[in-house]
Amino acid sequence: MGMVDDAHGRPDESVASDIAGQFCGRKPQHISRFAMGIGHWVYDIRYSGGEEFVVRVGSPDQCQDFAGAVHWSRLLRPIGVPLPSLLGMGEYQHFPFMILERLAGEDLALVYGNLELEQKKTIATQVFEVQRLVASLGEGRGYGYVRLPDAPCRSSWRHVIDDSVKRSRSRMESTNSLKPGALERVSRNVARLDDYFTRVRPVPFLDDTTTKNVLVHRGRLTGIVDVDWICFGDPLLTPALTRASLLSSGRDLAYTDHWCELFKPSLEQQAAIRVYTALFFLDFMSELGHRFNRDTPTVMVADVERLEVLLEEQLCGL
Repeated sequence: MGMVDDAHGRPDESVASDIAGQFCGRKPQHISRFAMGIGHWVYDIRYSGGEEFVVRVGSPDQCQDFAGAVHWSRLLRPIGVPLPSLLGMGEYQHFPFMILERLAGEDLALVYGNLELEQKKTIATQVFEVQRLVASLGEGRGYGYVRLPDAPCRSSWRHVIDDSVKRSRSRMESTNSLKPGALERVSRNVARLDDYFTRVRPVPFLDDTTTKNVLVHRGRLTGIVDVDWICFGDPLLTPALTRASLLSSGRDLAYTDHWCELFKPSLEQQAAIRVYTALFFLDFMSELGHRFNRDTPTVMVADVERLEVLLEEQLCGL
């Protein structure tokens, strides 16, 4: 019987094994946790007979994430967004779970260093086209991150950006790692783009198709995973987050350069991409010292000082 990590109210590997066992009628021969992500507990399940799938488990307070994942899967897969098939769902020991098709490939971050330039451009184009499919759903009634249709929305895109700054401040304060200089620099540049933000329409897009959640096999996109909500606002936010992820891990920007070019951005939009990127460096800094779904506090590839330098580089000259 799978057990809960009593100290933290978290599922362990045997919980995922029990869920798989109930689904298939026997225990899996192989189970391993995926390394990427800080939101849920996601396991690769395999059997000697060739059956394989993914078990995704959440904490009891994440039930809305799983309800959102089901909602968006049923809405997006029919229009061509390459999400994995939903094979099963429910609760086990008060933990919400989903059983999903195992798509071929690995997260972009894990294979990025082995990709050729043209492969990076191909994947960027494919993700851009996926986002166009999502945008075809039509504008939302408000802005921000929406799990379910009746969820509350923000009244402006500026509110969503301000929320991100406030969250970073709160996280830093909780770990006594406040960086007032970085916060002030980002806030000042956000304010300079206020006129731009007022003209952003509530366009739907996937906000977390970055260096994770984008599965790649043999140099091509095979699918998108972990869509628990959709963001309504500026689709440039996602390539900016991806830029921040690549820069923080010392990778080249060929992938996001091509992605951004596909938008044919104006000078104002180019400035917004840089401000968004700095916003995410602030977010990365605020994650340091927090556990999320990990056994030990989150540690970024880059340390705080390097993140501060990267943040300043994005805002230089704006």
